[in-house]
Amino acid sequence: MEVEGLVAAPGEGSRELCRKGVTEVVVNDDAQAAIMAAMPLEYAAPHTGPMSHSATAIVPTHLGGRRLARLLDSLAAQTTPARTIVVDNDAPEGSVAPLVARHDFAEHLRLQENAGFARAVNAAASGATGDALVLVNDDCVCEPRFIEELVAALDPTTGVVMTAGVLVEAFEPETVDTAGIELDETLLGFDYLNGARESSLGPGTTDPIGPCAGAAAFDRAAFTEVGGFDENLFAYWEDVDLALRLRRAGGRCILAREARATHEHSATLGSGSQRKNYLMGFGRGYVVRKWSVLGSPTRALRLLASDGAICAGQLVLDRTVAGIQGRRDGYVAAAGVPRQPYPADLLTGAPRSSRTLLRRLNRRARLRRRPST
Repeated sequence: MEVEGLVAAPGEGSRELCRKGVTEVVVNDDAQAAIMAAMPLEYAAPHTGPMSHSATAIVPTHLGGRRLARLLDSLAAQTTPARTIVVDNDAPEGSVAPLVARHDFAEHLRLQENAGFARAVNAAASGATGDALVLVNDDCVCEPRFIEELVAALDPTTGVVMTAGVLVEAFEPETVDTAGIELDETLLGFDYLNGARESSLGPGTTDPIGPCAGAAAFDRAAFTEVGGFDENLFAYWEDVDLALRLRRAGGRCILAREARATHEHSATLGSGSQRKNYLMGFGRGYVVRKWSVLGSPTRALRLLASDGAICAGQLVLDRTVAGIQGRRDGYVAAAGVPRQPYPADLLTGAPRSSRTLLRRLNRRARLRRRPST
């Protein structure tokens, strides 16, 4: 797939690293690496001191290709190197293995089917080493200190078991795409600080309730202790559910505001696509039931209003009712899952979503303005 690239030439500053075009990707035939058998399956015991710079980065990919090549080139330029497991979610033949083979720090874990984001991450995490897990989407390009800043902010001794990176929009790099997760009282999620100016982030910026899974670090022992991602969630909403479980276990999240990367929003499925709307709807219905959102009539009425507006917007703009179907299927799928008490205590002090319908429309307008790739 031909897209505009975003890697820097030698000698450019760190902010420019994510903002220049790449003109060439070298692709050579190479055998795939069968790494799972060699991976240690045991988990590290919980550590008791400050977080060391020891991490495994995990990159799930379904398309591979030039976006993945750009990401791996940016990970090769990190100030803190990290073992990187690229999870091949049944990508086209030859679109992943040759790119991974270019980098000594990267390993190729091929799945025989597209197992989804949550299962892909959990599979790689089962063989990870080091104190931290760093998650990054394959449509990102990371600044050189991305991993260093994410991992340095972790401190399990004070409860900091999650850190959120900052993704800026690839085609409007002065604009924040996400700096984590924010939730309203119905647990409707939105990308924290989406649409804000990158320059507005500072020491006084509030920490999010949890990180976006596309730019996150987790203490590996804490991630393992709560069971990792819920694999009933194929893609989307797995980060919301995990953040709530980690907070219920006593953890918290810090915004690592200097851990930055550019992001091509929805590069895999496409903004407004039927598949994305379905999966987003599925996750919404699943989390609503799992986390007992409908236990309050007030929350139920607010949910009907907000989700009704979102689904109506998808019907008008995207000409699909997939979001409604997804909500129904997700709610049904959660019937056999142990119910969690509504997390009112976990939302205290966290940034709350507001005016999300308007913000979603503004995001859609920005995405429509970006160049086609």
